[in-house]
Amino acid sequence: MIDSVSKRYFITLPDGIAKALEEWAAREDNKPTTLAAYLVEQAVRQAIDEGKTPPPWEISNFDQSQAGKGGDA
Repeated sequence: MIDSVSKRYFITLPDGIAKALEEWAAREDNKPTTLAAYLVEQAVRQAIDEGKTPPPWEISNFDQSQAGKGGDA
């Protein structure tokens, strides 16, 4: 079995959104990057549930041994 590595994406946020993200993360004693990753993951899971994108196991090159890790999608 091949271990999966998380993908890294670099994004640019408008200043106001970045400041709000930083404040939100600080109030939860968290890092902005960790909170942003969580929010993106939740948005993608919702998109899958709504049929806007296929689940990862329906996309070519998906390692099925990773299905269900880190959540219930």
